Amino acid sequence: MKQWKLLLCGCAALFVGACTSPNAAVNAVPAEYAQLVASADKTCQTDSDCAAVQKGCCPCAGYAAVNARVAAKLQKKLKKACGMAACTLEMCYEEITPKCVKNQCAGELKPMSAYRMN
Repeated sequence: MKQWKLLLCGCAALFVGACTSPNAAVNAVPAEYAQLVASADKTCQTDSDCAAVQKGCCPCAGYAAVNARVAAKLQKKLKKACGMAACTLEMCYEEITPKCVKNQCAGELKPMSAYRMN
């Protein structure tokens, strides 16, 4: 019985430690990453020049449309910044369809009918 209590206390301490680390927060939006997304290249000629990237660690933080060339680099930065982030399990409708509008990447919010409902 004592072993289970010790194990439970150890797990609780680990959970609290993970949740209070600088990289871990519910629906975290790391400032440095957010600045990279805001200043990312958004130029385009066609819709295929654009890609959607998360604005923060969790999908419910929303998405931004950026130039497809920089999207992969931003994804690597996101993984590094949010490696230990904990996200809530809330349902959210934040996905976008990236489009090129007047030579700038923009995102159009996907309609609710585009989400798979079980």
